[in-house]
Amino acid sequence: MYRVADGSNRRPYGRHNKGSIKGLANYSEIDYLNCPYSNPNQTNKKNHKRPESPLTRSILKTVITQFDRVIYLLNKQTGLHITKGLAQLMLEEYLNKEGWRFRMATMGNIPWTFAECSRARPLFGRYVTKDSELYRVLKDKCPEVIFEETDYNQNIVQVKSDKQFITLQFVFLYHKQTLKEEHLTESIDFMIFQPNTLGEDDILFQIKLPVDTNYFANLVNDMSHQARRNQSLLKMAERLVPAVKYEG
Repeated sequence: MYRVADGSNRRPYGRHNKGSIKGLANYSEIDYLNCPYSNPNQTNKKNHKRPESPLTRSILKTVITQFDRVIYLLNKQTGLHITKGLAQLMLEEYLNKEGWRFRMATMGNIPWTFAECSRARPLFGRYVTKDSELYRVLKDKCPEVIFEETDYNQNIVQVKSDKQFITLQFVFLYHKQTLKEEHLTESIDFMIFQPNTLGEDDILFQIKLPVDTNYFANLVNDMSHQARRNQSLLKMAERLVPAVKYEG
């Protein structure tokens, strides 16, 4: 379910029905078995869903039609400004790892499973939003970091340094799903770290990002701001994502 019919902020409620319901949904045994509500104690969460799953096809199609909103949501939650070039690198990794087939992937957590596929990357040269928590932490804890203003947006600055290079990196880790009294909560950590002289990683910034499925659903269903959609990102997704790969 994507939204509550009466438009309130209440969480939608639903339950499994082991069979198709005419006019509402076609039953898929594959997707039922992979659903965290049907089997909250499953231990093979690192495995992939089967390619013929209707859910995997739906997720992949949604990545194409909502890719700009996936990036927008991650920007908003992290304070990191994901440029078009970085978005393409992350999308290519998502496709290589077949993130839409992850056992924990759902229609509601697409932005976060997308981020989960991305490897650790240097923060040097990346862009952050002014006055975000990430910006403040870098300013307070990393004296070697300087911020350069950008020409295209006064609220976005670029991470630079008076040194030739800094070893700060960012990564998304620890995607978790917890089911308690039929209520599923999810989160994933966004981290900034720096290797030290002992060969270990010093974590400078770590924030737990809530997987807000309601917020993503509202973005998906928002038809009032179509003129503001990032067509460049949408065209990229349409070009790179193999939309017909799992058509059945």
